[in-house]
Amino acid sequence: MKKLFFLFFLLCQACGLLAQNSTDTVKQEQIKKNADDPANFLTRIEFFNELQHYERNGNDFYVNQTTLRTILRIGKRFTTRVDLPFVYNSIKTPANHKESGIGDISFRLLGYKFLEKKLSAFTASVEISLNTAQSPILGTGKNVIIPVVSYSKLLPKNKILFSAVLQQANSIGGDEARSDISFSKLQIIVLKYWSRRFWTVLAPEWFYDYINDGVSMNLRTRFTGAPTPRMNIWITPSAGIFGDFAGRYQWSLDIGGRYFLFREMKFKKNK
Repeated sequence: MKKLFFLFFLLCQACGLLAQNSTDTVKQEQIKKNADDPANFLTRIEFFNELQHYERNGNDFYVNQTTLRTILRIGKRFTTRVDLPFVYNSIKTPANHKESGIGDISFRLLGYKFLEKKLSAFTASVEISLNTAQSPILGTGKNVIIPVVSYSKLLPKNKILFSAVLQQANSIGGDEARSDISFSKLQIIVLKYWSRRFWTVLAPEWFYDYINDGVSMNLRTRFTGAPTPRMNIWITPSAGIFGDFAGRYQWSLDIGGRYFLFREMKFKKNK
């Protein structure tokens, strides 16, 4: 836990130094372009660390995952994404499996923006998670295909962005000894702008597990700052609410940052 807060402190310090040369106002268009909106395809690099605590089948353990994510916008309507995770799992197993290493690498084959209006957008994509984990306790043991659709709506008077994201995950191969995967996930995202440099996110998410016939829920929150036009930093404390699905944890803490390679919003100089 101390390492997570130390990482967040270093991110804040680095961003503060970069922000000294930036100005204080930003175009109104920035409110319409936000990487926490699933309908916005902004080219960027993200680096984040998430610590999750689980209590399952009498075991009390932690999973710590550090992820390097790259997102590339292609034209106005397409995007791709690659996630490279490094995972540590503290659970003890009789086979003494390797506790840390590369997890399941995932990528977005293609994201497409079907509809884009001034204040709303509808997108769809296909994502794949590969069975690349270096140890059975570092991944699912399965290749998983995940179609995703999302809808976003901006309410400018309230400075609120509303989004809904629906995913359907199904395993299509991998270790035959591991359980198959089939679940739906619905996430509702409510993003509130408090200023042009700070916003918060409330994102409840529900899982329906078709294999075990059960429902689970997590409640995610996020506090994001934009110290410079090209950089965001965030902290995401979250809690598991109910259910026994594999995606449900007791609590989670995610700290990270993103850097935009091609940013449409630019700071103006004060006159």
